[in-house]
Amino acid sequence: MSLSILVLLNLIAFAPTNRLVEISAVVVCAAVMGWCGRRSAMFRWLAAYAVIFAAGYAIVRFPNDVTASFAAMIITFRRVFCVGMFASNMIATTRVGEMASALQRIRVPRGMICGLCVALRFFPTMGKEFVSVVEAMKVRGFALTPASILRRPAATVENLLIPVMSRLAIVADELSNAAIVRGIDSDEPRTSYYDLRFSGIDAVFLLLFCAIAASVALAKTGVVA
Repeated sequence: MSLSILVLLNLIAFAPTNRLVEISAVVVCAAVMGWCGRRSAMFRWLAAYAVIFAAGYAIVRFPNDVTASFAAMIITFRRVFCVGMFASNMIATTRVGEMASALQRIRVPRGMICGLCVALRFFPTMGKEFVSVVEAMKVRGFALTPASILRRPAATVENLLIPVMSRLAIVADELSNAAIVRGIDSDEPRTSYYDLRFSGIDAVFLLLFCAIAASVALAKTGVVA
């Protein structure tokens, strides 16, 4: 269900929407986070959206050539905000075994299941690798600050991005090997420890997101204003 909702949110993000639809999507994503028990993350995401929304409103009040470029960037952030919000919650709350079991039940090809499971574990690992490299840079006397990035951009790339990219290449191989060792490419039917069921609250959230997507589709076709 989470993957289906994520596809709907991507369709909404790249379709012309009004502010009410955009805010509704963010509010429903926040409700999903709250229901998953991630209230602190919910408030952080809502605070970030409030800052972006306020910045966009302030820039519109003072139109000029300089603020025009910032306005386009803020609009882009607002459009994809709900996608990032829901994806972060899905990654934080979905176990790899749960996703593999659910995808196998709906007859998704095994190769696609393997790719999605590796991706689900890769992004949290990527964040941890960034944090580890930044901490190592502090120990070596190269603290990562906006001033240091502006003064020495080449050194920042050398000390941050190159180690991270090298480490991520190794992590990707390790995750792929771990999945193969666990038999993800086996032709035998996969059993699962998790007993997945489609509950009533799942149906409510799915209907809410479908209603938002339907309102976008109706507005695009001119049925509603």
